Amino acid sequence: MKKTLHSALFSLFTSLAIIGSSSSSVMAKDVLLDKVVAVVNDRVILKSELTAKMYEQAQALAAQNIPVNDAEALKAKVLDSLILEVLQEERANQIGLNVADDEVNAQMQQIAAQNNLSLLELRNRLNIEMPDGFQKAREKIKQQLLIQKLREAEVISQAQVTESEIQNYLKRQKLANKNVKVKLNHILIALPESATPQQREKALSDIKSIQKRIQTGEDFSQLAVRYSNGGKALSGGDLGWMQEEEIPTFFADALEGLKPGQVSEIIESASGFHLIKLADKQDSSAAGVFTEYHLHRFIILSDDVDRTRVPASLMTLSQSLNSMQDFQALFDKYSDIPAEVNADSDLGWRVLDKIPSVIREDVAKLKAKNALPPLATDKGWMILYLDDIREINAASENETQKAIQAIRVRKANEMFDLWLRRLKDEAFIQIK
Repeated sequence: MKKTLHSALFSLFTSLAIIGSSSSSVMAKDVLLDKVVAVVNDRVILKSELTAKMYEQAQALAAQNIPVNDAEALKAKVLDSLILEVLQEERANQIGLNVADDEVNAQMQQIAAQNNLSLLELRNRLNIEMPDGFQKAREKIKQQLLIQKLREAEVISQAQVTESEIQNYLKRQKLANKNVKVKLNHILIALPESATPQQREKALSDIKSIQKRIQTGEDFSQLAVRYSNGGKALSGGDLGWMQEEEIPTFFADALEGLKPGQVSEIIESASGFHLIKLADKQDSSAAGVFTEYHLHRFIILSDDVDRTRVPASLMTLSQSLNSMQDFQALFDKYSDIPAEVNADSDLGWRVLDKIPSVIREDVAKLKAKNALPPLATDKGWMILYLDDIREINAASENETQKAIQAIRVRKANEMFDLWLRRLKDEAFIQIK
């Protein structure tokens, strides 16, 4: 495999290779030799799942140049992550969340485009990795999207924002007049909700010991993998990029004055004791004007789509769409297509970054009141019609709504580890 592959595709290849090697290994010995390593409510986690996930995680850490020196610590962290995956999937099912095929398709198309592949080429490469590899990759993406939706529903949307918080945020934005992003790494030594003095003393002693090891030159990310109780421990504590206003409030003071590469003093919060490393920082002016595109979608069902050739009749049809009236006429022309297939045909206003990368360049070149050539999908042919284009001044956006969302994200970042801990506290978990 070439090293130039995009990380998302590399991750899919790695996962598929692991699934394949793990399943063949189990079958070669005897399926009956597999055993239960944990029970989570009504679900069991098998040793083969844990072994496969451990290898996958070790490969991912190796790709980040984070060595694994303690296999038992990694095993415990990986098992905990599998337990949390089970609990989050169960919770998503309980509240009726689901992921549509179109959402998975968009992600797969984006991965293909990022690697200069067509969707068909991506399908072929994944299927070469193992039988039915493309479908297994879709299932992996679907699981990731489901958990993301759950976190948005259970954490971000539940964060309450007061009027005073909105006004303070807007005042700070006017005074700062800048757009700062930071990339953070995080270590958390967690405390139970009603911690005893002895538990607090032990946790504080642990975080101080980790702090000394960092000061003597040990790698922050490796220590995060080994010791952190944070939700991102297995990725070396990498919290990713955050806007300045999204940073948890209890991190803000500790980050003040830090330069990239430096580590904060110990921070205490309701969830425990933290150390934060400022991995990187960006400061740039906010964009003044951006373009939005109002798109509509219509799917023509077909079981035998030839992705190498668009039928001439459909090409002519897409070229004839010069108004919304023409587009709406498709519903009458193809009245035999079930209504639910095209129920959400209005995709709304979108900036280019929110349009799948595989068609982004074509949309940018398209004039309003025109359609793209038909696109091949798993369901059939999709026609995308561009009704209108508009320029939006960032300064004229609804600043209150922006403030509410930014504050919610910040609060969600503060609450996330507590939310995960409560999911575990409410569940029946037995480690074998």
